[in-house]
Amino acid sequence: MSGPTGGGSAYLDKNARKVCHTARDAFYACSREHGVDFAPGAPIPAKCLQLRKTFEQACPASWVKHFDDLQEASARRSKYLAATINRAADSAAGSLAGKSQKSG
Repeated sequence: MSGPTGGGSAYLDKNARKVCHTARDAFYACSREHGVDFAPGAPIPAKCLQLRKTFEQACPASWVKHFDDLQEASARRSKYLAATINRAADSAAGSLAGKSQKSG
């Protein structure tokens, strides 16, 4: 094996996978701590740049792309759920205040 970034091989032994996953988790945690929902191509917080470099060195490029795609999908899903919950809460508050009740 020529390493995670060489030769295109996506095979990592158990220890290399652990290093990859630890680097991934550290980078995404840093992004979240700095208020950024990571998306491929989006700016990376300056304090997270070294963690991103470590992540890219520890993991095969195909894994980095996969993890980035998962992270982006998770952020999109979270935003959608938050918006849905807020709309439901606003609707419920209006109903409780009598705004949406029909006279009968």
